[in-house]
Amino acid sequence: MLLRSVLLSFIRQDSVLNIQRVSFCLPKVLCNLKGFVNYGLITIDRNAHTRRHVSITERKDFDNETKAKLVKKLNFISKEDALPFYKLPFRTLLHVQKVTQNDVLNGYCANRLYFIAHKIKCPPSKLSECLAQRIFIYSLSFDWIESSLNVLLEMGVAGDRIIRDLWVLKYHHETIRERLQKVKDLGVDTLYPWMVRCNEDILNRFITISRDTKKILGDTMSTQVYLANRLNTTPEAVEDMCVRIPALKTIRVTKVKKFLDFLIKEGFEVQDIANKPRVLTASQKTVEQRLNKLRKLGLSEINLNVLCRSRKDFKKYCDSIGSLAISNPET
Repeated sequence: MLLRSVLLSFIRQDSVLNIQRVSFCLPKVLCNLKGFVNYGLITIDRNAHTRRHVSITERKDFDNETKAKLVKKLNFISKEDALPFYKLPFRTLLHVQKVTQNDVLNGYCANRLYFIAHKIKCPPSKLSECLAQRIFIYSLSFDWIESSLNVLLEMGVAGDRIIRDLWVLKYHHETIRERLQKVKDLGVDTLYPWMVRCNEDILNRFITISRDTKKILGDTMSTQVYLANRLNTTPEAVEDMCVRIPALKTIRVTKVKKFLDFLIKEGFEVQDIANKPRVLTASQKTVEQRLNKLRKLGLSEINLNVLCRSRKDFKKYCDSIGSLAISNPET
């Protein structure tokens, strides 16, 4: 039945006789298909592909023109601000246009892009791409967005952090205030939007780390200054280390303190650590395991750089020591 329906769809629809003749001859169709074409029972449109291609192109041109008309209604000040919105589907743009029109009628704003950019003191061109990717902004009520933004800014959340985490605007302003005030009351001064969204376990862990950090550094010292003091060197020297080893820039002071205490206890000199600071970016657990392995292999003097090699390179190093021990059993 499927084959029959497919064949009938190719037959000239203006001839009932042709349909009847093909139905009657259907068992012989596979071997006589060429004959059907020759006798005019089936017509093949050899230009169908070209017409279909033209139709698709025309459709795309039509969609682009329609999108352009909608984008023009969104009150963008510059083409640069509007550019990311051309990537949105037609139905999404239609929704954005209706919301924008409603905002204008109610005297809220010309476009939510400019309202948010003004509130967080950010160039609209920088925010536009983010907003086009977070289209839910045009699904929230204007009062909701305004209230949430006001609380975030009032609590001291920086504008650039809000840009990177626009999802926070989905939360009610009272929820935002309660969560951030709780963090602030626990001694954390620098607030982030993710603190509103994360679960309690993550937030409590962050608060613990922040407290420990403040206890180590005090109110004025930075991680770089602390590292310089512990390594008996200058902040400028530590800055050079950070340029050579970027991971040192983001290392937590709680890890630095614990790691330095461990290495010094294991017998490493402060000057040696200062000359090979890359070890501080490794996992302390991994370093401890490797120390134990190398000592079991008979090494007493251990290069700190060996401890932070890749797993493959460290294995090669251990294998070379084992091979040397076998070839020189007396040593």
